[in-house]
Amino acid sequence: MNELKREVSRLGRGNPDRISYNRLLKDVDSLDESLRAHFRELNTLGETLASASSRRLTGKQRLMLRWLSEGYKGSAIYTNLIERLSEELSIPRSTVRWNLQGLRDANLIRAGDRLNKGMPVELTDAGRMMAGIISSGRGLGNNLNGDNTGCK
Repeated sequence: MNELKREVSRLGRGNPDRISYNRLLKDVDSLDESLRAHFRELNTLGETLASASSRRLTGKQRLMLRWLSEGYKGSAIYTNLIERLSEELSIPRSTVRWNLQGLRDANLIRAGDRLNKGMPVELTDAGRMMAGIISSGRGLGNNLNGDNTGCK
């Protein structure tokens, strides 16, 4: 990208049409910014896939992740979210806590802890990407409804 910018700069010095040169330079800067954003997304996708492949999500974890993505406004702290998920999904609180801990361990959600209490639970970038994959039904098998098959 820097080589391209240098080449554009050389072009600008030899070309008397400064308006075209400045437009081209602005377009190159825009392209550079866009590429950087795409590389960040690609890096996040890689982290998501690594997380998913190193730690298989249970049906309940997928259900909770999808619920967090589609039905959650991001304002509940961890303990309150456990209560809410338990009620809305008809899953025992202990099971919700166990599965949320798994999502946290996989870096798919961010939540407060003993040192940082009161922080609302939120999906990480990787969690949002994984929720999108789950919602679309791509690559995670057929167990997307949170049934008990092999999970706590």
